[in-house]
Amino acid sequence: MDHRSKVAEQKRLVMRAKLLDAAMRVYADHVGPGPVIDDVIREAKVSRGTFYKYFDSLEQVLIALGRELSNQMTSDVLPVYDVLTEPWQRAAVGFRVFLVRALLDRKWAGFVTRVDVWPHHTLVAQYMAADLEKGKALGQFTFDIVDVATDFLMGASAHGIQAIRQGVPDPHRYMDASVHMALSSLGCDRETCARGVAFSLAYLKSWALGELAAGRPFWALNMSSKDGRMFLSHGSAPAPDTSGNTTEPVLAPDSQPQ
Repeated sequence: MDHRSKVAEQKRLVMRAKLLDAAMRVYADHVGPGPVIDDVIREAKVSRGTFYKYFDSLEQVLIALGRELSNQMTSDVLPVYDVLTEPWQRAAVGFRVFLVRALLDRKWAGFVTRVDVWPHHTLVAQYMAADLEKGKALGQFTFDIVDVATDFLMGASAHGIQAIRQGVPDPHRYMDASVHMALSSLGCDRETCARGVAFSLAYLKSWALGELAAGRPFWALNMSSKDGRMFLSHGSAPAPDTSGNTTEPVLAPDSQPQ
């Protein structure tokens, strides 16, 4: 590829990203009937002709944006998630991290709760299905059909993101209870559910504080914000054990499952 072709391709990618970002802002903040193409081009400050050079319809924009956001989220957390070996740990951390981002990144939460960003071909669904299958094989989970379990957890995650963005009295206790119920729905016993609640909290707090080797995405960096401080102050956070066999994190009194 010659220099002019590289420059043209770079400009194309920048404009496409600009349109996608404008669409996310429009959907995150829109009130009333669904947005239309004019809303997106007005937000992006481009012409209708420019829009149609990149996308045929608003639906095509949403499909592309939903897929990219879902895959980007998975890529963001892979460094901290993929080092975990126990399925119950992966399930607990994977479920909680989406709720934590909803608290810290309201624009993202506003978009993902308004459109379908959870299709089965995304990295989120693929990793989740693989973890569920492994957990079932190891006897940690009990369910009949992996697709049903995946759909159930993804639906619960999407609703939890929406609830946290709209506001719940205590978002962190809400997250604790959500992780507990997610593991319970997979057939985990009460002890494993409690371990998952405590482990996921301690592990993600250590990540947010930069205590783990894994890098942090932009949305996990601002821990000095009000929501960031609330997250870090919730419960207790002993050094997490990634083996799943020793040094159990202890639930704080307000995090004990009922």
